[in-house]
Amino acid sequence: MVVLALLFGALAMPSAAASPASSAPTFGSMDAAGAVIAPLAYGGVVPATITFDGSASYCVEFCTLTSYEWDFGDGGTGTGAIASHTYTTSGYFTVTLTVRSNNGLSATASTIANVFQYTIGKFTQSTSVGLMPLSVAFDASGSLSNWDRPIVTYAWNFGDGTTGSGRTITHVFTTPGVRQVTLTVTDRLGGYQIVGGYVFVQDPLLASTNLTATSPSKGVTSLTWTNRTVMISTLQIERCTGSRCTNFVPVSSVPGTFTSFSESGLRSSTVFRYRIRATDYLGNTAVSSIVSVKTR
Repeated sequence: MVVLALLFGALAMPSAAASPASSAPTFGSMDAAGAVIAPLAYGGVVPATITFDGSASYCVEFCTLTSYEWDFGDGGTGTGAIASHTYTTSGYFTVTLTVRSNNGLSATASTIANVFQYTIGKFTQSTSVGLMPLSVAFDASGSLSNWDRPIVTYAWNFGDGTTGSGRTITHVFTTPGVRQVTLTVTDRLGGYQIVGGYVFVQDPLLASTNLTATSPSKGVTSLTWTNRTVMISTLQIERCTGSRCTNFVPVSSVPGTFTSFSESGLRSSTVFRYRIRATDYLGNTAVSSIVSVKTR
């Protein structure tokens, strides 16, 4: 009996040793996380708003993704499975997605955003109106171009028969008139753009002269005059009733280039007094002498 007991005991021992506790499955040991950015062509023209799709990212077995963190490569960041970002400068930007799971796993994926900037000319000017001689400073530092094709020339036309070059420049206008200033920017590969602006160069304001008034027909008056200033913004026709009246009121406003005016529907056999008020582009005014006319 003892021999049999020892025999059976020897036979059971190997079966107990074949299934140790350490071999039991451990939950989470097969978990895996993966970051996936949809394989699209990400890019655009400044300002480029681009949407990146990381919704195919995964976490298998006994885990779930709890965060999606984006680095857009230009200093900007974002969150979410799908995220949008606006690029304000050109370049190739490495975009990185990092996903994290509830049990501490993480994974990353990257793609490239190609953002292009057309060559665009821009400039500011120190003033747009002034009395001649008028000095104006122009600054084209705000002009834009793609990162790999910088602007190489800045060509100016000041609209008064003179030209210049340079990113910043100062020009003195010595003749009156509305001057159209144009800037042509050209990049390294020959791309260019032309932009423009205006400068109102004011000459000294002088009152209109040689004002005459007639009544060519019943109830009608006709005025003529001479302008002595080139840059007149508006001419206001002012009238009052009576040979000694002083309570002038405006009856019409005409462009500064006009030299005549007619009015109808007036009372017959009545004396009217007229004067012309000139206003320049700086807001200054000058009033002509007064003339009288009796309507037919």
